[in-house]
Amino acid sequence: MGLLSILPASFAGVETWITRLFLFLGLIAIGPWAALLVYDLLLYIFRACAYEVPVVGGRARGKARPRAPSLTERPSGHRRKFSLASRGIDRPVLSTGGTGAGSQDARYRRITEEKGGDSP
Repeated sequence: MGLLSILPASFAGVETWITRLFLFLGLIAIGPWAALLVYDLLLYIFRACAYEVPVVGGRARGKARPRAPSLTERPSGHRRKFSLASRGIDRPVLSTGGTGAGSQDARYRRITEEKGGDSP
């Protein structure tokens, strides 16, 4: 019986199997996420190494170095605009009473993207 056991000594076998069951359930819950993280790390290392390979690598073919996607910049190079501003006067918030035929989605907000360069 373990030092931190709260069960009597006669339940040592039951406690062992309960411990194994919870370790197995934890492995089932955490295992796929851990596998995805390991896969992502290995893929990143492979892509970073393949970039450096002469003749067939990305540097030899003039490709950009692989990098993680940005949350603040679009693939086109424009910056994304994040806003928690109100929706405006022309689009009032809808009530939750019912849905009308002409009603609009209550989550709709008009957010414009910045097209210019870096301005303060």
